[in-house]
Amino acid sequence: MSTRTHVLVPLALALLVALAGCTAIGGGPGDQDGDGPGEGQEIRSEVANEMASIDSYNYSMVTAVEFQDNEQVTESSGTVDVAAQRMVSESVTTVRTNSSRTRQGSTAYVFGEQQCLELGGSWEQSTVDRSPWRSGTNVSVLTELLNSSSARLSNDTYRGQDVHVIVVEPSDDAVQTLLGDTGSDVEFTGVTYTQYVDTESKRLLRSDMNATYFASGREVDLTVSMRFSDFNTSHPIELPRAAVGSNGNGPCAGMAGNGSDANLAL
Repeated sequence: MSTRTHVLVPLALALLVALAGCTAIGGGPGDQDGDGPGEGQEIRSEVANEMASIDSYNYSMVTAVEFQDNEQVTESSGTVDVAAQRMVSESVTTVRTNSSRTRQGSTAYVFGEQQCLELGGSWEQSTVDRSPWRSGTNVSVLTELLNSSSARLSNDTYRGQDVHVIVVEPSDDAVQTLLGDTGSDVEFTGVTYTQYVDTESKRLLRSDMNATYFASGREVDLTVSMRFSDFNTSHPIELPRAAVGSNGNGPCAGMAGNGSDANLAL
């Protein structure tokens, strides 16, 4: 696993959440609502407004990448504090091939545009490639995504709760535009987002993504399943002492401001 891969994990999370809130608006070409266009548009607008008002939440996520007989599965969980522009993610990645099976854990903190990553027992601070907090910079891209997407709305139950199910299928070109310059030759196709929204609170409970992408001419299947909980009740996100150092001279000390104990986890 490369450091760059882990740097992109929290960013991917933030983009998925932003996309989930925005695509809840729907209304692109080929839009089909089970409850009728008027009601469907109203529901999706309510979802977008509710998600935009959330300051913090917890999440769990499973990402699976499969190609030929190989598989990489990453299980992550963490907290996102939108108001404070902080997030933390703990992940375990398992890689299976024909002849081997490896397992490695990591922890990533993001404060603003700085990340502190623990991998293999070592901490490292770096700048994220693209800020996960500047959603405004993606408005035009997301608008283009919506205008070239088809959306379907239906009703169901999820874990005993009544939910709206929103299925969004953006065009391949729109997805590539959203990804922007990631410094790779990855090309996505067949992307589908399925979102489960509580009918009463209008909050996103689960978001699934299925896609195929091509990297260096190789076809890869990607699935991502995210669950959200504890809206506006998450605990403060603080750097561990191992990352900051007892005297403020640790590898991620630059993210702790003045190094006061208010920024440190015991």
